Amino acid sequence: MPTADQSHKLNVAILNKELAKKAWYGTFFAKLAGFMDETEVNGIKMRVPVPNKVIQIMREFIAQGRDNMLMPMELPLEEPGVYGDGWVKGTGEDIQLRYLQLYVNQWRKAVTKLPGKMSNQRIKIYHMMERAMPALVRWWSHTENQAIFQAFYEGLSPNLTAGTNDDGLGLKARYHPNWYFAAHGAPETLTTVGTAKYTKTAAEIKEDLTAARLGAQTYKTLHALAELITGNLLIDPVVHDGSDPFWFYLVSNRTFTGFMQDTVIKSDQNSAYNAKLMTHPAINGRRMLYYGGFCIMPDPIGIRRIQTESDDPFLDLAGGDLRKGWLKPSPGAYTISNNIILGSNAMGKGIASSLEYTEETDDHGNVKEIGSNQIVGYNRSEFFEDDDTSSVYSTANATKSALTTAYEAINQSSMIISSED
Repeated sequence: MPTADQSHKLNVAILNKELAKKAWYGTFFAKLAGFMDETEVNGIKMRVPVPNKVIQIMREFIAQGRDNMLMPMELPLEEPGVYGDGWVKGTGEDIQLRYLQLYVNQWRKAVTKLPGKMSNQRIKIYHMMERAMPALVRWWSHTENQAIFQAFYEGLSPNLTAGTNDDGLGLKARYHPNWYFAAHGAPETLTTVGTAKYTKTAAEIKEDLTAARLGAQTYKTLHALAELITGNLLIDPVVHDGSDPFWFYLVSNRTFTGFMQDTVIKSDQNSAYNAKLMTHPAINGRRMLYYGGFCIMPDPIGIRRIQTESDDPFLDLAGGDLRKGWLKPSPGAYTISNNIILGSNAMGKGIASSLEYTEETDDHGNVKEIGSNQIVGYNRSEFFEDDDTSSVYSTANATKSALTTAYEAINQSSMIISSED
């Protein structure tokens, strides 16, 4: 009789790891993420962010009854050093930490049923898991990828912003504090939505993002963005595989096409690749370009477009049933693209339980159903005044809602730039 022992390829533990690995590495963000390092100072466990990663992942057991944990983010040193032979003794600067509030919630997906009486049912369950893996990998990869994008717009992944009526945590969505738009007829002019460095409200988005005010982006926009990022927002760039520092700029298809057709960008790109024509991204069919410190890539699904004067931005951004994820591009009639710039430490991911298989038995053991489950949450990296924390992280709302008050927020890792699409 066949068995599924510890080394068998159908061992459940092995299948769980394979499912989790394949689903995660099927997302765009997998290579931009890393698990935080753990160290110990005076017997106290500390976690250190991984350098040059957009998403910091913290895996930690959460005590029973808890749905949140704190992710430490170390602040840069600010005090001046000592010149010449001046004494450095006693000038040590205390390391300061900010703590990002991470929330997690269970997320489940069933995939198939196998009815009927089964002999040797244990082995058949293993085979069901293996057979279900491709479909589950596709579903989790798509769903988790779009959950990350949603968290950049709304501060949290959909399993956290969903109301308690839908078994979510009922946290309120919070729109990005670094949300700007390119001005109509003056692509180098960047204007903030609402108040700079404050979370945005639906009313502010509705009022400020109108076709009359927005324009298309050009090379001038990229120069203005670099100036804004380095001189005001202080978004740390990413260094990838020994490259020069850059920011990821994820844009809609139409915005990307506009950059590709920009005569100044085309001229600079062609000059740079003049001696290495066959490595030119356009020649190789790669949908990406580097310019002005940005690595620009299109994402027709993750980058959401909205209508003008929208009453419910979070519904339009999702473009459909939030429980089904963002699996299709925004409708063509939506004319405003909301493009995302990413630097280091832009997102925190909390994992309380990794993705794994589940099984359900019904009808006195005659019906088997295979499912999957993980306890996870994505949280945009932002820090608030202590007095505002309880209001910002308002939980247990019955239906999905967004903050209606703008709160001061420190975000030095990402931004949104809207433009006419």
